[in-house]
Amino acid sequence: MKPKHALTLAREGLSLLAEHETNALGDHLQALNRRVRVARKARSLGELLRDQLDLLPDTGARLRRRLLAGLGRDLRSASRIGT
Repeated sequence: MKPKHALTLAREGLSLLAEHETNALGDHLQALNRRVRVARKARSLGELLRDQLDLLPDTGARLRRRLLAGLGRDLRSASRIGT
């Protein structure tokens, strides 16, 4: 590989990496700003913690637990209605 071509590839790779990191930092800043806005609206510590936990990214396990909890609530509600 010619040195000029290698330098061009290295420059392009570093440029792409820098762009990615800049975008990631921008995303983190937006998430932080959203957390601050939500925190300012909280009226109690419990509400603050609940809201901040809601802002955590959902994982498959967390989503599965929420779905199962919702199903359990629906089934309990349906059994109360049927009696």
